[in-house]
Amino acid sequence: METQDSVLDVVHPIQSTVENHQAMFSTDPERAYKEAQRLVSVVANRCTGPGYLVNIKGKQYPKIEWWTSVSASLGLFPRVLFSKRLDREGEIAYEAKVEVHRNGQIVASGEALCSNRESRWQHADEYAIKSMAITRASGKAYRIPLSFLAVMAGLEVTPAEEMPSEIHSDSSHSPTRKPNQNDDLATEKQRGAVRNLIDNPKVYPSEKRQIHEMIEDGLSKGKAKELLDYYYGVSVLVEGVWTKTGQGELDRR
Repeated sequence: METQDSVLDVVHPIQSTVENHQAMFSTDPERAYKEAQRLVSVVANRCTGPGYLVNIKGKQYPKIEWWTSVSASLGLFPRVLFSKRLDREGEIAYEAKVEVHRNGQIVASGEALCSNRESRWQHADEYAIKSMAITRASGKAYRIPLSFLAVMAGLEVTPAEEMPSEIHSDSSHSPTRKPNQNDDLATEKQRGAVRNLIDNPKVYPSEKRQIHEMIEDGLSKGKAKELLDYYYGVSVLVEGVWTKTGQGELDRR
């Protein structure tokens, strides 16, 4: 049975966390609270719906897209320190560590793992398992400086990606589910970028076959983003411009 304990829950607030956290808003308590309220108001209008939140038993859990959007508006950006496969016989498991930086300083860090021993990931491709380990670590790291904003927005502070699959009412994160008529299909730009992976010499032949099958099956926006983030690196929207915040798999090959 998959539980939250199956996700390595190690979050390390750095000593400078409080100092950097306060610097995100005014040093005056009343003014800082009003500034936070204004940000929450903007977030409530723009970072809503299934692209940002997951409804689980009537409660709203923020997805990684919510955390990255809010953090980018405050000048917080992630850095993947490592994502390594664990040496476990008969198992595909990855552990990742991510730091959150602001103005060149470390604000917080988080570690997490993902394994095909988890029910939601038992049939997943290896790249998807590695990518989810990074996603979970990012969510944990973001939660340290930003959890109070989630509370002010009426959300749960646990990242959606950490929730056990047996209580997950939204299956849109399942790596093996094919998109149906109610899913948003990948945009033409996304499909073009994914097709380019097939011609990239750094992509292994077995990966190219999997990517081709995904395209044939009907690629969703979420799956396309997952693929592109894994190979090219995670990007976030900052003032209308997509900004790359970390290395992708192709950068490391």
